[in-house]
Amino acid sequence: MRRSMPNHHRAQRGSVYIITLVVLLVLTVLGLSIALITQSEMQIGINERLGETMFYAAGSGIEVSTAKALVIPDLQAMRIDQVVPRALPNLNVRNRVDVSRFRPIMDSPCDLCQINEGLAYAKLHHQVDATATRIGWQGAATPIPANVSPLAQKRLEVMVSFQPWPLNTQAMIYGIGNFNQTTGDSDL
Repeated sequence: MRRSMPNHHRAQRGSVYIITLVVLLVLTVLGLSIALITQSEMQIGINERLGETMFYAAGSGIEVSTAKALVIPDLQAMRIDQVVPRALPNLNVRNRVDVSRFRPIMDSPCDLCQINEGLAYAKLHHQVDATATRIGWQGAATPIPANVSPLAQKRLEVMVSFQPWPLNTQAMIYGIGNFNQTTGDSDL
């Protein structure tokens, strides 16, 4: 003789299967959402790192341009291209820093000029800006294609002061004004 199950057990026979499917569905959705959040956080971190790299590249461009202004003296615009080592074949990445020319803002009496009595020196303030851009393209390394879109970009504007700065050097660089090198007088 066969025993028959009570009616309330027959109604519950498929409920464990449905509960298991619902739990698996919830865990799958939870796992996919965690994967999406992780991917988004990684992309945010990469973008932040690229932005920081471009910020420091722009600062370095201003420092190189400032050193060039002090040594040569050359206050003109300049471009620095740095090739980033290849991670993949046929992939070219460069950091490009464009530094503007030094634009004179103001000249003022030189705080350190007491030591240089009898010579024409001043304290000069300049405005200069640098734009650092990371560009990437596929194909040949040179020439750089015209339609390259930037991967990251930062712009930095600063004021640079030179002191003591010989006034006759300012006339030589800018090609303006008439400086009398003997007396230090100018018509600027």
